[in-house]
Amino acid sequence: MLGGMTTQNEHNAIEAELVNASFRNANDLNFAGVLILSLLVFVVQDATPWWTWLPGLVFLYLVTLLRAIEIRRYRRTPEYRNSRQWIFGQTVYSGLAGICWGVVSTLLLMYLPTALQLFVLTVSTVVAATTASEDIVLVLPPRVFILASISPPVLWMLIQDDQMYIVLAIMLLAFLAIVITIGNKKSHLFTEAQHLRFQNEFLAKELSRQRDLLERTNKSKSRFLAAASHDLRQPVAALMIFLEQLEFEQHLSIKGKGVLEHAQQATSSMCSLLDSLLDISRLDGQAIRKSIRPFSIRKLFDEMEDEFRQLAEQKGLRLKFSACSAVIESDRVLMGQILRNLVSNAIRYTPAGRILVGCRHRQGMLSIEVHDTGIGIAEDQLPKIFEEFYQVDNSERDRQQGLGLGLSIVDRAARLLGHTLTLTTRLGMGSSFALTVPLAKTGVAKEQSAPLQAATAPVLAGRLIAVIENEGNIRAGMNNLLQSWGCRVVSADSAANMIEQLDSMGEIVEMIISDFGLRGGVNGVEAIARIRQRWGAELPALLFTGDISKETHTLAKNAGLPILYKPAKAETLCEAITDAFGSFDIQKPKNRMSDPNEKVDLQAKCNE
Repeated sequence: MLGGMTTQNEHNAIEAELVNASFRNANDLNFAGVLILSLLVFVVQDATPWWTWLPGLVFLYLVTLLRAIEIRRYRRTPEYRNSRQWIFGQTVYSGLAGICWGVVSTLLLMYLPTALQLFVLTVSTVVAATTASEDIVLVLPPRVFILASISPPVLWMLIQDDQMYIVLAIMLLAFLAIVITIGNKKSHLFTEAQHLRFQNEFLAKELSRQRDLLERTNKSKSRFLAAASHDLRQPVAALMIFLEQLEFEQHLSIKGKGVLEHAQQATSSMCSLLDSLLDISRLDGQAIRKSIRPFSIRKLFDEMEDEFRQLAEQKGLRLKFSACSAVIESDRVLMGQILRNLVSNAIRYTPAGRILVGCRHRQGMLSIEVHDTGIGIAEDQLPKIFEEFYQVDNSERDRQQGLGLGLSIVDRAARLLGHTLTLTTRLGMGSSFALTVPLAKTGVAKEQSAPLQAATAPVLAGRLIAVIENEGNIRAGMNNLLQSWGCRVVSADSAANMIEQLDSMGEIVEMIISDFGLRGGVNGVEAIARIRQRWGAELPALLFTGDISKETHTLAKNAGLPILYKPAKAETLCEAITDAFGSFDIQKPKNRMSDPNEKVDLQAKCNE
């Protein structure tokens, strides 16, 4: 029996269905029975006294009428009684009807000649057999009817001092036994069919319940990742800012610099994990909105070659990107993320040899392929490699070998874009990943304007920047970091405190950097809006937050605010600030930071 549905519950459900099926055809059988007895009496009435058949016939009509009323009540209000009570009522009426048949037929046999006796026995036997075979749903009422209708004439024949009657009685009993057995088998098949039906219905409900539970669990996981990521990002952001400042301290000893380097490396690993969790959370929660447009794969290859060449050379690997002039239809940011993860994964798991990235045209599609001569993947590990945190040959969870989220992100992003991802691999011989994407119909790519280089960005020195940050450690770190860049800083933990300080200073603020979650019940988007109302709608602003929820992204996007997610390196923060200044100072196109799905690739560092 399936878990979740008890045997008693299923038995009650089947019993109710049996009652319902039996009552649907009950009227036809009842009226047929009383009609047949009436016709039988009509044939033999001249040869028998009236008292042998009239009382029994009248009583059968009364029983049939009461039974019809009961059936009508069931069809109107089946909840009036439970299934057991309905079955008991049917059994009583069947027994009473059987007694009428048994008594009338026995009394008729006493007065009729042999030919008519055989006629009466034949009709009684056919009626009993029909009851057993037709009402296969409930076995108890027909059994009671058969016993009540056949027992009296059989007993009468057995006490007759005539061999023919005895043989007839035995034959009648054997025939009825066979009929009852066949009826029981049919009833058993019907019951089994109902049993399977209820099992299937339960399985469907259980499957639906498990699916809903899985969806709720998945949403809860995404909310948990978002909440946990936010709570972790706050202290990690503060730690990264402080470590960035320590790097420029001149009095650090050689040992101290080594400790700082290890601390930065550990913090970088933690940031990579948080960024990957952010990607997983976005992809699972469908917070990423894909933007499909034509772009040249060659430019993406050029960017990736510059990005990974040094890393490959450090491992002694030959990294080659084949020339490809194709223009594809896809989301450039997500495609870049997919290919970066595939190339990074290939470099990580290729101890020696080469890595080739290229394209093949396949029936109006383009297959972008990443081949390596690495360690390959065993066949029994293939179903697991796209799972979160699973890594081939890294059971010790060495952080230097990555986090095990890259291929999981690749799989999710490919499914989001509707692109087919295939893998061919041989253990010890290497692996080949192929991503099949549609070619652009026009063959012309509409490339976005190149981002403003840091070299042309306005100088930060002397700028008055307002920092609204809920966390004291991050607020202090931001103050020190911005001041080290020559900025003048005013900081507060809420919009009200910031406005109060700016009013008292009497100076014109030149930029706002705000967290999303602030004190005073006003979020960062609202805080920036209030300050802009006082000091100008064109005031540059940046939302610097660890809140990765879809709602926060939507609010910032609607307000036209760029977002930088915590934790971020100092140079990334510097570039975001200069981009925000540049968007107002030199009217550059809306900067890429407004799209939280795209990661910032810093072109130049901000120096001390």
